[in-house]
Amino acid sequence: MGIKRNDLNIPRNEEYKIIIIPSDILETVKAKLGDEFIWDYDSETQELFLMKKPDSYTDFLAGLGKEMWENVNGTEYIKQEREAWDK
Repeated sequence: MGIKRNDLNIPRNEEYKIIIIPSDILETVKAKLGDEFIWDYDSETQELFLMKKPDSYTDFLAGLGKEMWENVNGTEYIKQEREAWDK
C-alpha cells in the first residue's frame, strides 16, 4: 500500500525527495504552528525541526547573536580585523 511517485504525477527527478505526512500528524502540526511553518532537517542528528513561520524574518532575527558581543567592544573588534587585513 502507500502512494507512489507516479500516483502524484510528479516528474522523475532524483534532486527531489517526496515525504508523505499522514493527515493526522499534519493537522496536529497546523494546530500548534498554523498553516505556514518551516521545517529543517539536521543530517548530523537526523532530526527534523518544525517551527512557526515568522511574520517578519527581520524581527525574528533581530538581536540574534547579541550575547557574543556583550563582553567585546564591537568598534575595537572591527578596528583590529581591518588592521589584520592590511598585514
